[in-house]
Amino acid sequence: MELQFKKIDSNIHKFRWTGHPFVDAGLTGILLYCKKQCLEELTDDDIDNAIEFVSKLYSTDGWVKYIHGKVFPNSGLLMANPSMKKNRTPENIANRLKELYYNHINKKGDITCSICGKKVNMVDMDIYRSVFPLLGSGDTANFFHSGRVKGETICADCLFLVQFMPIVSYSVGGRSLIIHTYPYEKNLNLLEEPLDFVIESKIVSDAKKFKRPINFLFHKICELARKVESNDKYWKNIEITAYYFKCGNRSGEQLIDIFNIPNPIIKFIAFAGQNDPGGWKNVVNRGWIRKKNNTEDEEFEKLEKIHENIVYKKLLNDEPILNYFYDKKKKDVIASWSLVNHYCSEVLGLDKDTLEFIKDVGDRIVETLDALEDGKLKRVLRELENADRLYKLAHFFRKVEKIRQKQAIPTPLMSFDEFAKLLLGYGEDIDTSWRVVRDLLLFRIYEKLHNRLVNTEIEAVDNEENEDNEYNDLYAGDDE
Repeated sequence: MELQFKKIDSNIHKFRWTGHPFVDAGLTGILLYCKKQCLEELTDDDIDNAIEFVSKLYSTDGWVKYIHGKVFPNSGLLMANPSMKKNRTPENIANRLKELYYNHINKKGDITCSICGKKVNMVDMDIYRSVFPLLGSGDTANFFHSGRVKGETICADCLFLVQFMPIVSYSVGGRSLIIHTYPYEKNLNLLEEPLDFVIESKIVSDAKKFKRPINFLFHKICELARKVESNDKYWKNIEITAYYFKCGNRSGEQLIDIFNIPNPIIKFIAFAGQNDPGGWKNVVNRGWIRKKNNTEDEEFEKLEKIHENIVYKKLLNDEPILNYFYDKKKKDVIASWSLVNHYCSEVLGLDKDTLEFIKDVGDRIVETLDALEDGKLKRVLRELENADRLYKLAHFFRKVEKIRQKQAIPTPLMSFDEFAKLLLGYGEDIDTSWRVVRDLLLFRIYEKLHNRLVNTEIEAVDNEENEDNEYNDLYAGDDE
């Protein structure tokens, strides 16, 4: 039987964004289900409707298995404990949530909530992992900030909100995935999809059958970028953090991985998803980590759901990915210059003048190489392709300058100041800096000379020995 609770002024119930991913996810779930955009719009009737919705869900076997196995093991509040099966009904679950909401929320006291910082009276219950994910249990020696014997100091507001977290979570590869954003209001956009799935299917969202949480995050950002207007304004100052966790009842089932995607990477991925999705798909396609028995002709949509990707890993580890924008074997670029330009400006932090300067040097190199015979062109370019040390890149520039002199090109490749600026002027890490320059130059050369380079590769098979002699003659005495 559903109990009656005294309705009180809804202004007393002032929820707040806390910065805690689990609590904020629960608050987002309530707002989305009630179709409200602002916290101030929530009423007691909205809360009652949300309670009724989750109580019906949580009483079903599928949700009990999910809650008990991954989120709130042995939860008495949500009646996920196997011993409560006979009495587990929507009405009984709803009564427990309403009692927590109406009888405890915002009762002032002297205890500081470890989540939101409010001064409150503690709820008369043990606050362990059965009611809040990833805490300890009463049977194991645990260390809480408060030193409280009955568990962590979490107020009724936060405790209540976190019970709604499962409806905006994803089930990915045996764990739960929660996406959390700042500013907090953007949670409404990023968590709308799993709730819509729950409302329609009455089961936890499977994240479109993705098995890799990182892949799913990048996929989702690209997807959302195609839906929102004014990408620059929408993605300004946003940061996204994903919490990939499992909170089970057995030893070793308390685990979490945290993936933070900084704003520059988010803005770049959003730009790629909206302006050059095909090019970005090509870049990502070069990064799949396949097992030996996998074929290389698998569809992208299948690969991204199953396999790890080195491009994503490098982005999250703050490592350059410029060499994935071109194909050295095919002597071709696989994305637009605008995408490369946006990556360099947003992620690598190169300013507009820097990029234009490198592009200009690339065009001067193209001008020089384009005047060479096919065999010589291949040999000179190979020096740049094989430049795995800074001195080799510098040696390549010297060779190109000598070619310009032999060809009587009136302007030099670059001045000494430009040479120093090109190699040393972009970042404190000199080893990273010159590699970025090398990759940008290769991109520009492949973009401009692809057709010639492809034909050169074919002709070079029959003329290898002759080509070697011509190349040696061209640079005779250079290294004396």
